[in-house]
Amino acid sequence: MSNKIIFILGVLAFNFFQLQAQNELNYRVSYKLTYKLDSTNLESSKSEIMWLFANNESSLFLSRGAALKNSMSVNVSVADIGSERWKSRIAASKTDFKYKICKNKSENKLGYGIKLMDDKLYYSEDIDKIQWEIQTEAKEIAGYQVQKATTSFAGRDYIAWFTPEIPLSDGPYKFAGLPGLIVEIRDTEDEYNFEFTGFEELDNPLEYQIVPKGFKEVKKKELLDLLSTYLKDPISYINNYVGASGTTVSIKIVGDDKRII
Repeated sequence: MSNKIIFILGVLAFNFFQLQAQNELNYRVSYKLTYKLDSTNLESSKSEIMWLFANNESSLFLSRGAALKNSMSVNVSVADIGSERWKSRIAASKTDFKYKICKNKSENKLGYGIKLMDDKLYYSEDIDKIQWEIQTEAKEIAGYQVQKATTSFAGRDYIAWFTPEIPLSDGPYKFAGLPGLIVEIRDTEDEYNFEFTGFEELDNPLEYQIVPKGFKEVKKKELLDLLSTYLKDPISYINNYVGASGTTVSIKIVGDDKRII
């Protein structure tokens, strides 16, 4: 990754998390996420590249598209707008996953944040709510010796493969807590499948901050209610939610909230 992108990602993380003590994330893990937003349509499979920036104690997880989109808002000139370069960057920044997840393992906390229109919202929860069962089965993935683990989380059953050869107790999305990096994890219905595509130590570590700055903390259910409304009907969201200094109304989730990953 270029120094320019590293700097921009640092700005992204700085704006999202305000740390009481600054940390540096000196590793980047890349995953290919293959997913089906419509489980009734077997042909609806899509994929995106996801990034995990990590050290031994903390991490930041987001889609590559979200990172590139943020870089455009930070580092673009008016002269670029409408150019072929601009169009190419717009295409590369498209993502179905606009959230950012930060884990603080020393405090056993993770923060899930997202920007909905002008509203910056986040909730926090314990990392160790995911309970793993480590299996004896082993194999090799991308040259690493890996071991199988299983868990049930958010209405799904998952199969994970982790490697002690990379001693980071972390993984994609909210998954963490195994004795080594999770290099692959999928749910048993194959609706979400994270596959390892690369691991590197960064020459310029990503500086991050962990207590949200400019974000309003809300309860998890409230955020999921608002996110569900926003995805289904953005106009209804605008009419019903005024932001941190405004008021909220009661919005009921339509459908199965386990669909939101």
